[in-house]
Amino acid sequence: MSTSATVIDLLDAVRIRTASLAEAKQRYAAELAPDFNLVDHLRNNEVALSRYLGLLLDVKGVHGQGDLLLRGLLQRLERPGFEPQDLLRVELEKRTHSGRYLDIYLEFRGGVIGIENKPWAADQSKQLDDYAGFLQASARGGEWLLVYACNWEPSEASLSSDMREQLEEAGNFLRLDFLQIAEWLEESACFARAPKVRLFVEALNAYVRQQVNGEIDVSEAEQIKAVVLQKPEHLEAALKVAQSIDQVKTQLLAEFKHSLGQALEAEGLTLVWEDQALASGRALAGFGVKLNPGHQLTLRFEFGAARLNALEWGICRESAKVKVNAAKAEAVAGAMDSAFGVREHSLVWPWYTGTGAQDHVLRDDERNWAISAEPWLRISDKSEQGFVSRIVKLALEVRVALAGVDDAMR
Repeated sequence: MSTSATVIDLLDAVRIRTASLAEAKQRYAAELAPDFNLVDHLRNNEVALSRYLGLLLDVKGVHGQGDLLLRGLLQRLERPGFEPQDLLRVELEKRTHSGRYLDIYLEFRGGVIGIENKPWAADQSKQLDDYAGFLQASARGGEWLLVYACNWEPSEASLSSDMREQLEEAGNFLRLDFLQIAEWLEESACFARAPKVRLFVEALNAYVRQQVNGEIDVSEAEQIKAVVLQKPEHLEAALKVAQSIDQVKTQLLAEFKHSLGQALEAEGLTLVWEDQALASGRALAGFGVKLNPGHQLTLRFEFGAARLNALEWGICRESAKVKVNAAKAEAVAGAMDSAFGVREHSLVWPWYTGTGAQDHVLRDDERNWAISAEPWLRISDKSEQGFVSRIVKLALEVRVALAGVDDAMR
């Protein structure tokens, strides 16, 4: 059998297995609800995730499990000097001396731990450097630790490699990835005595594994693994597919750029496309639509995380050189709030959806391009449900919504 025939045979086998699994799930949905996850239907953005983790780490929290979860986390941090019984308080969004907000702040009798939670968004300039300085000052000579909860390394702009090395040697900095966090949650759930707390921790673990780590459904993964290992030629074909998938995505992106650019041009709009950043899957890569040649603010779609994940959209400044004053930002925010609903506001993004926000433009399965096939199907879809048609329609709606505040866009 030729290589192409073997690949087709493998893909057909995977399709049949996963289709059978989907049918079985649907048949027993009433009894098992296999795709239901509590956290998916609560607030599930970065701020909410920090809140859930902070709640579980509080030894006096309403979860009633005492130091169970804090003890488990401290064991993973492996930093002597911090004991569960010495915890004084847990604070969320702790304001620092530089005006930033540290996601989770744990104060102990002998020191402090700060946790910067980055499931999707990228670092800001000097962010971790500032947090390190703040924690050192807050410790007042005691122990202190900055935990960077993220699946990738911090950027050089946020914390230089030299400074990171110094902090790590002193035991003041640790990167904790979300695989470790998921393992901590999974283990803690086993020992939670209250059923509803155990249910919540298990749901949070499943959410982290799927929405942050990009793991596919366990049962589906088992079915695919069984097909791949069924025959030696299936394994070989699977490896060839894996080697080619980046080239497939590159071609789909190029076709999307071409089709979207033509469609926007026909409406008097201009496509803004970041070739290098999108091709490399860099965090904060994006594309957008310039509604008017004189505007300094654009309609922008941006991936908050690496590998083209955590997609959100809004009105953003054209470049870092653009300074948006508060009055202009407020005018744009008001117009967008009226047309599309109240969302998040800032000077850089006068209006944006926010990661995890409910949105009529992007569905949840269209936000994380590294773990979902849906967006790749939509970018080549020529129908009204395809991304090209939907983005052009959105751009026209945004142009109408902002017509009355054109001066604020300049």
